[in-house]
Amino acid sequence: MPGSIPGLPGLAAFTAVKFGGYLIAGLALKKLQPRLGAGALKIAATRTALGLVLGPVVSIGFLALLDRFNHQSGLMELSIATRYLLVGVFRIFIWALVIFLFTRRTEISVGKLWTLALAGAVWSCLLDVPGIALAWITPGRIPIC
Repeated sequence: MPGSIPGLPGLAAFTAVKFGGYLIAGLALKKLQPRLGAGALKIAATRTALGLVLGPVVSIGFLALLDRFNHQSGLMELSIATRYLLVGVFRIFIWALVIFLFTRRTEISVGKLWTLALAGAVWSCLLDVPGIALAWITPGRIPIC
């Protein structure tokens, strides 16, 4: 069945939405942690870079592992909602890493770090809605067969 996927312009649009959202998150983090050494721009750039680098690598690895596990166990495939929930869990850990990197010289409790990481992961998931929508309507789609 023929179709298409977003091309480089779509990826750029998605990344721009994510970066803008992460910039807002960085501003919020600076407000909550005034002694934070990094600016919102640096936080946004770091989170966006981690998403671009780790996102595809972990996704491909996870899908390969899931495929192998499903073939060996004979279990039914996970639903899209379950897969997205696992993406959300992964995002909590990415946000925890980002927050840790920029707050390690300040006093932040473990509980607050994980609360902020959870909030960041929810924000990342919410940003998927406009990001994916914009990627799908951006010209430059790549046809697939």
